[in-house]
Amino acid sequence: MYKRITDQVIKQINPQLFVERALRVEKNKLYVGVREYELDGNVSVIGFGKAALDMFIPIKRKLGRHIKRSYFSIPESSHVTMTTNSNTIDTSSNSSEVVARAARNNLPDENTLAITGDIIKYSESLSEGDLCICLISGGGSALLCDPVVPLPDMIDTIKLLTSHSATIQQLNTVRTYLCKVKGGGLARFISPATILSLIISDVIGDPINFIASGPTLPTKVTRDDVIRTLAELSVTPTQLPQSVQGLLHCEHSSVATCGNDIYNLIIASNKVALDIASRVSESEGYSPFIITDTLDGEARDVARELMECVAIPSEDKKYEHISPETGGKIRSALSSKHNNSGKRCLIFGGETTVTVQGEGLGGRCQEMALAAALILGQVDTSYKITFLATSTDGQDGPTDASGAVITQNTACQALQQGLDMGVFLEESDSYRFFRLLNGGDNQLKSGLTGTNLMDIIFIFIDL
Repeated sequence: MYKRITDQVIKQINPQLFVERALRVEKNKLYVGVREYELDGNVSVIGFGKAALDMFIPIKRKLGRHIKRSYFSIPESSHVTMTTNSNTIDTSSNSSEVVARAARNNLPDENTLAITGDIIKYSESLSEGDLCICLISGGGSALLCDPVVPLPDMIDTIKLLTSHSATIQQLNTVRTYLCKVKGGGLARFISPATILSLIISDVIGDPINFIASGPTLPTKVTRDDVIRTLAELSVTPTQLPQSVQGLLHCEHSSVATCGNDIYNLIIASNKVALDIASRVSESEGYSPFIITDTLDGEARDVARELMECVAIPSEDKKYEHISPETGGKIRSALSSKHNNSGKRCLIFGGETTVTVQGEGLGGRCQEMALAAALILGQVDTSYKITFLATSTDGQDGPTDASGAVITQNTACQALQQGLDMGVFLEESDSYRFFRLLNGGDNQLKSGLTGTNLMDIIFIFIDL
């Protein structure tokens, strides 16, 4: 049943539907949010991210005759399933729809540089009467990149920061500093054309300057901002590649202003995913409680405290990794008489991080599930608890799993099967643990979904 719930949630996280709801076309006018745009064969589309092609389908269906050219940078692993008529992406050599597959392993590569170069060249040809629709989604930072340092140096910098558990905000601060198209850089190239950006957020709190590093939101990032970020991560400038060190010794900063009309609109976020999760869990007989969409921090620490708060509720307990508000909402949900139901589903969203401590393989969702299983195996409750964590993009870390599910029986099952949960956790080897446990039955594998609304954590409680 639990896997059925996640399957239904993932199925309903549909980028095409999000775009469809955001657009309205009447005669030769496009209405989006509070804006109105004239249509006269003047539309260009630039899409980058996991959901770029899916986002384009309703655009093409509604604006087809007004679109003169489109460019897309999508992950190398993306699967294109569009078919027939207005749902077709034409990738022939003479097509006006240019699709590039890039960013293997979620890092910019030579294909990224090539498509970004094509996008910049085309953007600079646009004029004041043009409307450029930018479709931005998860993975965009790696799929649109024109660095001011050699590409290998930028990649080494990203890897260094990632190894120090950098948050997406910290990573994208540095990325913006090192790249011409981030922090409003793309908008500068598109100027003086009008820009409409439709954004699917994969960042907690939906800050536009950090989603795909804010290519259409002018943002100034200075040397001091980068040095401050490095200090937060205990990284010294001397650990950086020479070209990046050199940049920190000059007065370089990212673009701060643009002269064109820009409208950035978030059309989907983790909150949307949690609402879907709430409806699906309710359809399965659970009383749903959305607790928070801002979970962050070290995956194992967050999972431990969530499990402690659920399995050993205490108003006096002080937590380091979940907020007092989150703890209060959990206790309130546990004591609620909502629908007089003994079946409750606590729903959390956000995105944690993993500090790799060994030679293992895993991701934040699987690590959360493993850490939760350790706690759950140490307590005795009068009610059944099931913990499930899943990524909405279908890829948890560098693995083919999307997450994992555990119950009170998991610790006992692991012991019987000769699997030491503590050792697997110490080695950051959650993927291999769940691959071995029960023949892999506890491991979730949704497949790549083509979008990213961060992670969803369910705690099912049967009183």
